[in-house]
Amino acid sequence: MQALLRALGHPERGLNFIHLAGTNGKGSTAAALDAILREAGFFPGLYTSPHLLDYAERFQVGGRPVSQKILHRNLKPILRWIRRMPRADRPTFFEATTALALKIFRDCQVDFVVWETGLGGRLDATNLVRPELCLLTSLGKDHEEILGEGWARIGAEKAGILKRGVPVFSAPWPPQAEKILKAKVKQLRCSWQVVPPLARTADRLPLLGAHQRQNLALAVAAARYLGFPDRIIGKGLARTQWPGRFFLWQKNPRIVVDGAHNEEGVRAACQTWREVYGGAPGRVIFGCLRDKPADRMLAQIRRARTELWGVALQDARGSDPLGWGVKPSRYFSNVKEALEANSANPVRGGTLILGSLVLAGAVLAVGQDGAP
Repeated sequence: MQALLRALGHPERGLNFIHLAGTNGKGSTAAALDAILREAGFFPGLYTSPHLLDYAERFQVGGRPVSQKILHRNLKPILRWIRRMPRADRPTFFEATTALALKIFRDCQVDFVVWETGLGGRLDATNLVRPELCLLTSLGKDHEEILGEGWARIGAEKAGILKRGVPVFSAPWPPQAEKILKAKVKQLRCSWQVVPPLARTADRLPLLGAHQRQNLALAVAAARYLGFPDRIIGKGLARTQWPGRFFLWQKNPRIVVDGAHNEEGVRAACQTWREVYGGAPGRVIFGCLRDKPADRMLAQIRRARTELWGVALQDARGSDPLGWGVKPSRYFSNVKEALEANSANPVRGGTLILGSLVLAGAVLAVGQDGAP
């Protein structure tokens, strides 16, 4: 990664980063902060992953995905450099994408870069920048096979984005992880604030659910640190959009799509359904990737005592519903078939679709072509 940035003339230099790490809520927090920055009159860049429908979603400038012209202009020199390398030394897809983001943001002369890690933090491709702020969202036991088992190891990897003297705002963490974070903050002499969730009010927040009150609170804390008045922050929050996160895809019959892809995310989605609609959904359509804890997620769904349908994702990493420990009542080979069956046999109470951002993207893609 360092060699790639050097070959590209260090596009990361001269940019102002707000770096985010965590398991759940990074994208929502980043989207809210990006909206606040725009409301305050800045021209920010937003780097997130994965995308739902189009690769360009990963690189937003001024609130919109970059144009194909800008994307291709900045991609060409990266591809030329990669093609000259021995195959064994070539960067990963995410490393090349991260370098592309830096080139795009330098090219577009953004004021701030809201900069989301991909996986972990300490060894993440995004961790070759010096940020103005670090934000740490909620933790979950995702990717333990890579990051290590237990809260302490997961926390240590996420806290790996911290830099000496750079302020840190974090969501509450489990005690074992928070102990690691406290030691890291002390070692690097960073100011540190644990941010509680926004209080419940009569105001309707743009992103639904108790977990989103935590994510939005982190964005608010960062914005206040940057000196923005609450009036600007409120207007920015109101214009926050983040597709695929408890998104009402169809009103009648009700279908909600959520990108939850780990145990904590599924629990939060089910809790949000109870908050918004009462009770449990009549049906859950579930699909996930092989490297995700399918059985732990399904255990959360089973507690809701709802009808379960399984769907195979059209992705090389897709999990086979026939191999799950909790057996769905119906199986589908693709998302379109599942949606057509749901439309032909709607269930009282509505349908919740979750388990993967790949699944959420596939549902939104069907919507683009016309709902079944």
